Amino acid sequence: MTSLSNGQEASVDKPANCPFQLFNQEVVWNGKWIQTRQVGFRTQTGQQGVWQSVHRNTKPAEAPADGVSIIARVRKQEKLFIVLVKQYRVPCGKLCLEFPAGLIDAGETAQQAAIRELKEETGYVSKKVVMESKLCFLDPGLTDDSQCLVVIDIDGDAPENLNPIQLLDSTESIEVLLIEQSKLMSYISELDSSSIVVESTLLAYAMGIQFATI
Repeated sequence: MTSLSNGQEASVDKPANCPFQLFNQEVVWNGKWIQTRQVGFRTQTGQQGVWQSVHRNTKPAEAPADGVSIIARVRKQEKLFIVLVKQYRVPCGKLCLEFPAGLIDAGETAQQAAIRELKEETGYVSKKVVMESKLCFLDPGLTDDSQCLVVIDIDGDAPENLNPIQLLDSTESIEVLLIEQSKLMSYISELDSSSIVVESTLLAYAMGIQFATI
């Protein structure tokens, strides 16, 4: 661990609103996509600990977040659907049901990234952005991985969206699903959790839709 030559702790600049004294921050491992870090911390009562965390190496300096999650609403044959994707997630060891999502490239806004990722992952085409959320964090106890939620409306009856074609990378395997928004929570509840899990942002959205009707 990084320390001063005389054995004293190497202090770390204290972020705003941080109640801890931080010291001896170091990069433990650095890879192509991510790095892991750890930093010592001391509470106001003198208790010490070590915080270990994961950080992306891919965020462009000017990007508003690491990536986007896309709430894509398809109006088709007078019904409202949500576009979801299903893909195997190695860290979970299971299939995962998610919103379409992806990283923001250099020079892109969150909305531009959302439109691009929607086309690549699902084949659906739309430039009708309804809203963009504030910056939010996916798992702030473990990582500073951040996203913006972008809501996009899609005309499912438009010719370009009748038979959407994905533009996947050679390493991607993604199944696209259209689920009626009114049936989203019941669909999720019936999934076999031994083989498929639900990403937390999607689950929170489905719970919100359900609670709004209570």
